[in-house]
Amino acid sequence: MKEFDWDKLWLGIVFGLVIPTVTYGLYYLVVNYFNLRQVNISLCMVTNLIPFYISLNREKYNFTKGVILITIVTAILITSLGYFTNIFKFY
Repeated sequence: MKEFDWDKLWLGIVFGLVIPTVTYGLYYLVVNYFNLRQVNISLCMVTNLIPFYISLNREKYNFTKGVILITIVTAILITSLGYFTNIFKFY
């Protein structure tokens, strides 16, 4: 049986989208359950460092490109939404 090749750009994009989404879901549950003050949802993007460093150390460069691409696109989206709208302002 052939081993699965993890070095694919689309797989990096999928992981780059799924991991921060799951992290945000957990963050949302914890904040609402314990009535904590909401900090910043862009901190969920930090979890993309985990697959980034793992794939970089294993020399899966196409996977790494996908994770970086989705991180940059999401960072631009979060920054522009925070700057041009008041969707992320917590009072």
